[in-house]
Amino acid sequence: MSACNPAIWELLATLQSEADPQSIDRSSARDEALDAVIDELAKDPTPNQEPIRKRFYSLCRNRLSKHRHRRTLERDQFRASHRRGGSDFGSVLLIPPERTILDQIAYRQLTGLIRTVLPEEEFQILREIAEGHSYADIARVRNMTVSSLKSKAFRVREKVRNSRVWSTLHCGLRR
Repeated sequence: MSACNPAIWELLATLQSEADPQSIDRSSARDEALDAVIDELAKDPTPNQEPIRKRFYSLCRNRLSKHRHRRTLERDQFRASHRRGGSDFGSVLLIPPERTILDQIAYRQLTGLIRTVLPEEEFQILREIAEGHSYADIARVRNMTVSSLKSKAFRVREKVRNSRVWSTLHCGLRR
């Protein structure tokens, strides 16, 4: 930028000194927009002031929309999946829910339904996966490759989905 053009410096000072809203996102949007305007002024140091001002406000709105959209995507991506127990802060679950007697009864009933469809070995595979064991550990215990275990788990889940039990599970869990 040219040091000889005081009008540009006055315009930048005016844009920077305008009241900045309290929102962090809004402030970041203004900073990004100001950086873009300064870069454009460095390339063309003799522009008109009104188009620069319009460009700045347009960039502010665009950047603010970008920040809001990103925040919405992050909130949806990290939304807590279980809100009944525990507490969540924003959209992140901080404390895992404690199991109650009702949870234990429901778990026994669901496992009983699934056991009617599956042989014991297949049920144990699903149970170990649900308990958080890694595929590598389960495959090692069963003397099989990880890819064959994943294929078997897929077929077992498919068997449950194609059974009469699935409609009961599907409808019961939606209530």
